[in-house]
Amino acid sequence: MRYCLPQPYQELSHTADVGLETRGDSPEETLARLVLGLAALLSGGGPVPWVGERALLASAEGADLAQTAIAALREVLFRFAVRREIPCACEVRRLAPGGADLLVGFGHYRPEIHGEGVDVKAVTYHGARFEPEGAGWRARVYLDI
Repeated sequence: MRYCLPQPYQELSHTADVGLETRGDSPEETLARLVLGLAALLSGGGPVPWVGERALLASAEGADLAQTAIAALREVLFRFAVRREIPCACEVRRLAPGGADLLVGFGHYRPEIHGEGVDVKAVTYHGARFEPEGAGWRARVYLDI
């Protein structure tokens, strides 16, 4: 796994949502940081030990990079909601408009450690951005809480 928690992200304030903004040297690094930023919010910043499970998440939706990133984050959020697993490492193997392949390492949600996490209900299209910035990339998403 290339990118592990903690990763730099900026939390953006919003009236009824919470925003995440990340920067990276490549689109793949930027998406990996978005995934790990979501994980940090879900875990309340608590440690997420890797339990040796990895999953290849494929997201084939999205007309552009922002929509593709949202689809990938929705897959991660779905796994958290259904299996109570939080990403602790992420490698984006492919990212293009229309699809992404991510190898994600997961740890288990533990209420005694992660109880201060944000209750994320959905990843929204509102204000989503995924674009070049200088020599790197910048991404922004808002999460419904």
